Amino acid sequence: MARLMSEAGGPRGFAAFLADRANLGAFVRGNDPTVTLTTWLERLRRLNGVPFNYLVPNERMLPNESIRFFNVDFNWLFALIEGACSIGQSSAMDDAIHTLTVPALRAGAGLTATTREEAPDTASGFLLRSQVVAGWPKLEIVAYDAAGAELTDVLRRERVTESILLFAVNGRIARVIIREPAIGLHFGIDIAGGKPLRYVTVPPQAPAGTRPGDQIEGVSVTPAYRDARHRTLRVARLAADLATTLHARQADNAQDGTPLPFTSAEFALQLVEGTQEVIFRNASQKDE
Repeated sequence: MARLMSEAGGPRGFAAFLADRANLGAFVRGNDPTVTLTTWLERLRRLNGVPFNYLVPNERMLPNESIRFFNVDFNWLFALIEGACSIGQSSAMDDAIHTLTVPALRAGAGLTATTREEAPDTASGFLLRSQVVAGWPKLEIVAYDAAGAELTDVLRRERVTESILLFAVNGRIARVIIREPAIGLHFGIDIAGGKPLRYVTVPPQAPAGTRPGDQIEGVSVTPAYRDARHRTLRVARLAADLATTLHARQADNAQDGTPLPFTSAEFALQLVEGTQEVIFRNASQKDE
């Protein structure tokens, strides 16, 4: 303040100095926002620090075991940053300096557009409220746009409470896959008792694009139990049934149709239980 008064030529010239935007602009030019300030504003653009009840004003909008998708309103985001940049603005001098410095503050926040037409692709995301969030803290999330391209610019992924996950990316989400962590791969059978089979080799009659390891549609084997009460499997019987079914489907055969040996490798492939996943699609967008 003392430097500004001196630059203005004392109290008498202060009003005239404020009115001369060229001189005032030269005075503030080069006074870039600090790293601390720009970091705080950039985090605010990602909705960090925004009270959760501003995002979800009523608990009934996000009930237990639900997911809600959203698009980030650029006008709301711009107003948020503008409000933060105007803190402490209480005089004509503050107003004059704010007019000149706010572009640098907006740029520091990564928000250079001033209208919806200038805004970049809309950010979007979802809020998931579920026991899955607490039970599987390392859920894998993959989002795609309407063209099928993966949206990799993740703006924010955070557990805002024990059971609520906030996920936001740059771009419009058309499809999102939420799956268990890959470390969940294990050997087993379905809880209903069946064991779907996978292609070891791909026969000519298989659907186009089928690869070894893909599941055979509608084909499974029901395991036999040595002790059904304790779910103790007859492993040798299960291996034989798997081999028989695979060979009958030509899913473990040589090119001339000769059955290939069913070894421990083929047995392991069939017993692999993949991670569970859920796919959500935006019906209003075409997802190729």
